[in-house]
Amino acid sequence: MSEFVNSIHKEGRGYVIPAMQDFEYDQATALAYSIKTNNKDAKVAIVTNYTDRIPHHYHEAFDHMITLPFGSSETTRCNDWQIYWATPFVDTMVIDPASLVKENHDSIWDLLIDQYDICFFNKAYNFKGEQLANKKLQIFKEDYDMDLVYGNMYYFKHDTDLALAYHKLADPFQQNWRDVFAKYFKEQHRPKYYNNDVMHSILNTVILYENKNINNDIINIVNMPVTLSDGNIGMWNKWTDRLNTWTSKGAKVKIQNFAMHTNLYYGEQEFLTEEIFDGHKQAFTSTAKRGD
Repeated sequence: MSEFVNSIHKEGRGYVIPAMQDFEYDQATALAYSIKTNNKDAKVAIVTNYTDRIPHHYHEAFDHMITLPFGSSETTRCNDWQIYWATPFVDTMVIDPASLVKENHDSIWDLLIDQYDICFFNKAYNFKGEQLANKKLQIFKEDYDMDLVYGNMYYFKHDTDLALAYHKLADPFQQNWRDVFAKYFKEQHRPKYYNNDVMHSILNTVILYENKNINNDIINIVNMPVTLSDGNIGMWNKWTDRLNTWTSKGAKVKIQNFAMHTNLYYGEQEFLTEEIFDGHKQAFTSTAKRGD
């Protein structure tokens, strides 16, 4: 049964995955499996526009299935502003559905909860473990003095002034993203489509300019969309057209010959094959049985 904003009791810590499209339900479920396989007793919520569209056999992956409280915008991540009100947790990690968690986050949680009201990350790596320059967005830092962050994963603490102010401003900014991009950027620099990294970079610059709640070293994230845009693998429409992926027992994942052992933001829908999905489901089931 879906939960509504006025009835959500917030407690503990947990992960919130925004998802609205059918393929995002697949992604969100695989992500939830990966979180729970590597983080004992982790709580995971999916936030969506219609909870009754989530396939019944995916329900086992989620502790909460929550309806977006204020309707939904055209693009899934345009609804990030609503997560402050939708989350069932006091401490929330928001993760894009096109991700996998391959490590334990206990020490990361401890640091975030102890030191931050809200925290974004501005360092990412390619599949080889090399730091990415994020060349495509450097123009926004150089010409507009923006604090560049990645929007695929971030943390906030509920009932803090800073987190509330951030999400309140995100409301009109994300709902009117075209106007916001037109206001902040010259025509030649405006993204033609909604860009979550750009939006959260604007919000970080506006709201958090006196509170540099950006940290380079708390978490390691492999970012494949930026690996592609940085030109690390040549000029391709999709990184999945160029690189091979493998999965093996225990939901282990390799890109080329490099094992993914921290956090992977893969981005491309084609990455999540039936084999990779089933591997994560099996690993989750095995972990759950060991815990019984």
